[in-house]
This record gives sequence, C-alpha cells and structure tokens, in this order.
Amino acid sequence: MKDGRTILRVDATYHLLVQAGDAVRQGQHIQKVPDTSVPSVAPVSGTIESVQFDPTNHEFVIAIASAC
Repeated sequence: MKDGRTILRVDATYHLLVQAGDAVRQGQHIQKVPDTSVPSVAPVSGTIESVQFDPTNHEFVIAIASAC
C-alpha cells in the first residue's frame, strides 16, 4: 500500500462485481470466479478509485483508496 492506495491485480477472464466509485469492505468479494476455493476479495476497506485492463497480462488492475 502506498499513499493510502492498494493496487490489486486479478485475472480478467472473470466478471468483476465492483466498478470505480464503489465502496468496498475488507473481505468483500470483488470478482465472480466459478469453481474456486480462493475467492477474489478486497484486501482493505475503501473506495474503488479505478479499474483498468492490462492486456499484456490479461488482468484487471484495481486501485482501492483505503478508508481512514
């Protein structure tokens, strides 16, 4: 985490459950991944600042501004 921001990278194969501007809580599911025992969850509580697609790595890059 840097400057109150957490960057999370998740596989872009699956549907995101969040978008920029959404408030999230630590542990909240952020992506729907079928048939897995390890869900994609928010590592911190805060607000989704941005969601960008990284085509080189086929990932969504999610910036979360941490709640104070």
